[in-house]
Amino acid sequence: MMYDIYSDIALLEDCHNNLEIGTKAKNIKIIKEQGGCLIPKTLILKTRIFNQLLIENQVTDPLAYNWSKFKISHKYREIIFERINREFNNKPLVIRSSTTCEDSPLLSFAGQYSSFVNISGGKKINILEAITLCYQSLFSDNAKVYAKMNGIGLEHESMAIIIQELIPVSIGGILFTVDPINHDDEVMIAEYTRGFGDSVVSGRKKPIRKEIKKSKIDNLKAVFLKKLVKNVLNLERVFGNPQDIEWGWDGKKIYIFQSRNITTLNKHPKIINYHFNKNKIISEGTIACEGITDGFLKIINDNSDYAKLKKGDIAFVKSNPSIVLFRKIPFINGLIINGGILSHTAVIAREFNVPCLVEPEITNGKIENYKNKKIILDTIKGKILLT
Repeated sequence: MMYDIYSDIALLEDCHNNLEIGTKAKNIKIIKEQGGCLIPKTLILKTRIFNQLLIENQVTDPLAYNWSKFKISHKYREIIFERINREFNNKPLVIRSSTTCEDSPLLSFAGQYSSFVNISGGKKINILEAITLCYQSLFSDNAKVYAKMNGIGLEHESMAIIIQELIPVSIGGILFTVDPINHDDEVMIAEYTRGFGDSVVSGRKKPIRKEIKKSKIDNLKAVFLKKLVKNVLNLERVFGNPQDIEWGWDGKKIYIFQSRNITTLNKHPKIINYHFNKNKIISEGTIACEGITDGFLKIINDNSDYAKLKKGDIAFVKSNPSIVLFRKIPFINGLIINGGILSHTAVIAREFNVPCLVEPEITNGKIENYKNKKIILDTIKGKILLT
């Protein structure tokens, strides 16, 4: 029987089998239908499309396959593009993955799979290239390392694609319904910035950080925070677990783009004993994952520097965190980054229980002065010290 792709491209509200849409899309459906929250218009390319493309690309061993060769055939490209164009009428798009293994109760896969924001609507090459890159990312080197370390048989997983109308938000960011550092369920942490929240998620921009006590939400002055808190507390009840929520404010309404369980609340800090000497402090920062560790300081300026990282090192990532970093995190002793404590990089550090500090301020000279020197990273006190 010839495969019929038409039935596997559907608006989210018309999708009734969660196994066909991946975990992220399933959660978005819950956000709207059970949480009563606003979401962007959402079109789904179901997992059966990816499974059919595996056959057409003759992928027999997905773990060994060269995914740069993976293509969407011409006949499917035309059908997919025509449906997207019909639904969104040339509006800017967000295109993101929805795998069957991410956003689980135990593992987030945060940042492991591709997402694209502000894809020009009506431009076939841009749209289909983004979809192809999402598919290819299911078996990226990062995802394979992450899955192997967590005992997941990635070769048995599949991927759907989420296509959404881009909401022109004025403020965007992330909110955790529990403080993930202190494990305080009476405090929520929000990080946000002007414009799209993808710069907060990726760690490209230092966000505004707000601690919100659940007992004092009536004291909030900002209208968008009041509306946001009402939405997220409801979602926490709906999902039955503390939530990591991506959101946006368009000046009038709160939109929820994603919600998943916080997966790092049962971790205990890794701690080594050392003699604290305040005269040896070289930097202070904000704690993203608690612990005390030591190691040789390696400074990462660009992707070529990741090759110099050895097991047991402490990485100081000066520029925007790269996806290359994610497969290094499980093997290093500590991590120092820019960005926020709710970024994908910080989430992965907590999942692997790697002490992590963000937005460090160097007290004496430049960080380059300490390159390759052995340091103590104390993310209980929020300090970096020379040994």
